[in-house]
Amino acid sequence: MISFILASVCALLLIGVPVAFAIGLSSAGAIFFFTRTPLIIVIQKMFSQLDSFPLLAIPFFILSGTLMDRGGISRKLIDFAMGLIGHVRGGLPMVSTLAGMFFASISGSAQASTAAIGSVLIPSMKEKGYDGGFCAAVMATAGSIGVIIPPSIPMVIFALTANVSIGRLFLGGYIPGVLIGLALIGLSYLFAIRHNFPTERRATISEIWQSFKQSFWAFGMAVIIMGGILLGIFTATEASVVAVVYAFVVGMFIYRNLKFRDIPEALVTSGIITGICMFCVATTAILGWLITREQLPEKVAAAMLEITAHPAYILLMINIIYLFAGTILDTTPAILLLVPIFLPLVTKLGVDPILFGVMTVINLAIGMCTPPVGVTLFVACSLANEPISRVIKILLPYIAVMVAVLMLITYVPVVVMTIPNWLMPE
Repeated sequence: MISFILASVCALLLIGVPVAFAIGLSSAGAIFFFTRTPLIIVIQKMFSQLDSFPLLAIPFFILSGTLMDRGGISRKLIDFAMGLIGHVRGGLPMVSTLAGMFFASISGSAQASTAAIGSVLIPSMKEKGYDGGFCAAVMATAGSIGVIIPPSIPMVIFALTANVSIGRLFLGGYIPGVLIGLALIGLSYLFAIRHNFPTERRATISEIWQSFKQSFWAFGMAVIIMGGILLGIFTATEASVVAVVYAFVVGMFIYRNLKFRDIPEALVTSGIITGICMFCVATTAILGWLITREQLPEKVAAAMLEITAHPAYILLMINIIYLFAGTILDTTPAILLLVPIFLPLVTKLGVDPILFGVMTVINLAIGMCTPPVGVTLFVACSLANEPISRVIKILLPYIAVMVAVLMLITYVPVVVMTIPNWLMPE
């Protein structure tokens, strides 16, 4: 049955069927041909999967990020990042990554981070003479940090799939996200020295202070979200609603860039993104039921343990599978399909689910900036007006840096677990 599903999914993907439809149709076909279960189970599983209060966090975090973008927050974050490091040689590429890290703390979407920051900085970099392919590579990797530094929609989906604390998972993403950002900035600096990239005017202390004050309200969202969760004032789901209200008030009455006429477009955009995400969640529920019915996690665990019982080698194999899956699957279906298979195995080996969750998200974040299904790569190439084939060669060193940090957090768990164990001990 599983072979039939895999073959069907691959065939449907090859003819251009969207991932969610391919998974749903293949799973329904497997139920029809290989089981005696009535097909009504397909509808039941799809609806029961979506009947979850924590899933409400997804549309609200998407909407809050959309409102903050419409409110002009990306420009203020870029100005602050420019004031901090814009004067360094090759400052604009480094500002792209730093601004991406800032925007990640208020948006749970990598696509939103890439579009919001890239739409401003990619044209600026090209005007200064930077190669378009280089601009796209920098922005694609910078945007992918959007799902590593909380709030993160993939982390919400992982937490629901693995039944772990969303708050602890959020906290586990901070240090890895910052490390990846700093590593990308360091690589851009090395390129700047090698190719003698231009410098920008050094901002005065007064200008830096003014840009910080302008971006203060944006950083306030991250403080309110995590502060409220840590203090037990509200859950992660309730925090997403608070984030929407906060984004509306800041954009409308403090920055005054958000207008009432922008609200319908923001709602429609958020609704479309939410619909796509939720449909993926619903259709993968059918496949998840079949995977459990066929005891696939147990079979995969037994097969991997026959190869080696050493946790380090098993984690390496899982990372390789994740990295490959991330190149052909979007984040949501990849989590919903692979986590139920590998989580029982890594838990048996003594790996903390929070560490595994951060490892999973980083793997799939790397997949977001790699072809053929790299969403941040597509956005960045579109903004830079560059073909993907020209960007890939420049992109490889940036991906290598991200993989190096992935290996660090995989084999040095304290990098991930320090903040969750300190602020939200179990």
